[in-house]
Amino acid sequence: MRDINRVMLLGRIGNDPVVRQTKTGIPVANFSLATEFWNRTKNEGETTWHRIVAWGRPAELAEQELKKGMPLLVEGGIRVRKYEDEEGEVHYLHEVHADQLHFLHSKPKSEATPETPLAEEGASAG
Repeated sequence: MRDINRVMLLGRIGNDPVVRQTKTGIPVANFSLATEFWNRTKNEGETTWHRIVAWGRPAELAEQELKKGMPLLVEGGIRVRKYEDEEGEVHYLHEVHADQLHFLHSKPKSEATPETPLAEEGASAG
């Protein structure tokens, strides 16, 4: 039996994606995604923030299409990154490395052209 590390998150973009390139020229996008869980006992929502990392074409599309507040469905795997700060304290970052981004927004009609139709709900970046 094989292990599975797969996650799907549906939420809202917390910040505009920041895109950089690796030394070999591969684009990497970093942004946050907020998901909300409704706590029935407290009768209030609880927001969880997720660190999202996208590589290659999904990173390019994230840079072009995504803005803070937009809804997004992310599919990928969870990775843990360990680092040591200036004081020598060890920290662990849990990140979702996205291999698919499903855009849940449409471009304004003024941006649509015959060659580039409006983005449909559920359009995939990967």
